Amino acid sequence: MTSLTDLNRCLAWLTAPAKPLVHVDGLVLCGNSLPITATTAAKIAIQTQLPAVIIAGGIGHATKYLRQNLHVDNDLSEAELMAQLMRDAGYQGDLLLDKTSTNTGANALNTRALAPKSWQQVLLVQDPLLAYRTQLTFEQVWGPTTRFSRVLPQDFQLTQLDPLTFVDTPAYQNAWPPAYFTELLLGELQRLWDTPTGYGPAGANYFRHVDLPALVLAAYQRLLAQPLTRER
Repeated sequence: MTSLTDLNRCLAWLTAPAKPLVHVDGLVLCGNSLPITATTAAKIAIQTQLPAVIIAGGIGHATKYLRQNLHVDNDLSEAELMAQLMRDAGYQGDLLLDKTSTNTGANALNTRALAPKSWQQVLLVQDPLLAYRTQLTFEQVWGPTTRFSRVLPQDFQLTQLDPLTFVDTPAYQNAWPPAYFTELLLGELQRLWDTPTGYGPAGANYFRHVDLPALVLAAYQRLLAQPLTRER
């Protein structure tokens, strides 16, 4: 079995459609390397007439890639960079910024403090590779009174790893350096697999137990044995 087949099996599970919300009270955009997430958040916020959006993101591992994708060289946080993108895309509501968080747990904790109490159904916009774990983490931190869903691209499947090419999703072509994409994908599976080195109850206990399907787990383990270049 080729590495591409295994990558796509893992990718399909990681980015499977989320159960939609009945309505959207609020939106949280989590910092990442992809400008399209900010423009997507702006489009949704405009369409749903949201009076405010929260953006969380300090300066972390994704910041240099976001700056590369934007062709900028500055010291702004991911939240500040994405706020500019949302304004450029036409969103005129309030932007509540968390400019300090550098991991998903901090994103969840800091945005909870910023969120209006009326937010009972919240949409998360995040790098699609990170969105599943992000939702699990927010559910754990915010508690059972808030319902979450996440925005994901449709038919998110690779046709080539280097250069990075997807089926029918041109906005994501070459959005990640291949080694960074590979590191994110494999890193997420390691965190989601409920083992002592994962983030579930058997490990760090950051969120509830997740079952990795047997075919996905087998594909992940085969990928670990391959000489794939990963951004360390």
